[in-house]
Amino acid sequence: MLRVVERPERHVTLHVPPSRRAIVSWNAVAEAGALALIVHRADRTVSEPLLYVRWSADERRSLDGADALTKIAVDVLESTVPFTAVTVTSTVDCDAVAVAVPTGGAAVRARESTPSLDVPKLSQYLAAHPDERGWCSAAALAMLLRFHGVRADVASVARGVYDAAYRGTGNWAFNAAYAGAHGLRAAVAFLRGTDHVAAFLDAGLPVAVSLAWEERELPNAPLPRSDGHLVVVRGVDRERVFVNDPAQPDVATRYERATFDALFRRHGGIAYVLAPRERTGDLVALANGAELLRR
Repeated sequence: MLRVVERPERHVTLHVPPSRRAIVSWNAVAEAGALALIVHRADRTVSEPLLYVRWSADERRSLDGADALTKIAVDVLESTVPFTAVTVTSTVDCDAVAVAVPTGGAAVRARESTPSLDVPKLSQYLAAHPDERGWCSAAALAMLLRFHGVRADVASVARGVYDAAYRGTGNWAFNAAYAGAHGLRAAVAFLRGTDHVAAFLDAGLPVAVSLAWEERELPNAPLPRSDGHLVVVRGVDRERVFVNDPAQPDVATRYERATFDALFRRHGGIAYVLAPRERTGDLVALANGAELLRR
C-alpha cells in the first residue's frame, strides 16, 4: 500500500493499514532540510518524534531515530506494535511525501507479455572509479532518470544519494528523494511480484527492483550471491523478465520469470517507482494494484 500527499503541510499524517514495517520517502527541491517521523500505533500509543534524515548541499545522513517500541533502521521504519499512521514532520516545504507498507494479496493481473521499453543502459562499474563496486542502486536510478528525460550519470547520482551515516548509495528513500529533486514524482513502494511490475510496464513506466539470491539460485546472475541488488525491469513475457542489470557486462539481459519473481518476492518486493509529476495519480493507483485503463 502506497500513500502519497502532494504539496503537504510541514506536519502531515498519512494513514495506512496496520503494519509493523514501512518506508517513508519524500520529494523536495530544498537544498537543505530534515525530517522526523511520529508513529501512531494500534494500541493508541504515539511515538516520540523519531529523527529520520538530514540533508544539505554537502551531504545526506540517515539518523536512525528510535524509542522503546519503534525504530528507524537507516531507511526502514520498524515497530514491535503495529501502527496505523505516520506523521511526517519537515523543516522545509516538500513537493510530496509518501508512506509505503507491505500488504498481502495478489496484484491486478497484468498481461503475460508487455512491450519492451527503451531504457538506456548504464553499468555500475566505471573506469574512473575502479574501487566502487556497489553502485547498482545509483546506476539503476540513473537509467530511470534518463528514460524520463533527465540528464544523469552514475557517478553524479552516487554522490547525490550517498548516505554519510550508512556509508553507501543504497538508501532507498535517498534515491527517491534524488529523483524527486530532479522534477519527477518518485517513491519507494512494496510491489507484489512480477505481475505487479508488469502493470507499470503496461503503463509505459519501467521500475527498479531489489532482489537477493544465494549461489546457484539465479541462473546467469552477474554475481555468485547478493544480499540486495537493483536492476531495472523493462519488459516481460510468459517465460522471461527483460532487465537492465548494471552488474552484467552488456547490462541488457533476461532472467527466467518464475525464478526472478520468487527472489523478488522473498526479498520484500521493494521497488523505485518514478513518473512525471502529472502522472502521480497513475503511479499511486498502479502501486496499489488498481487497473490502469489508459496509457
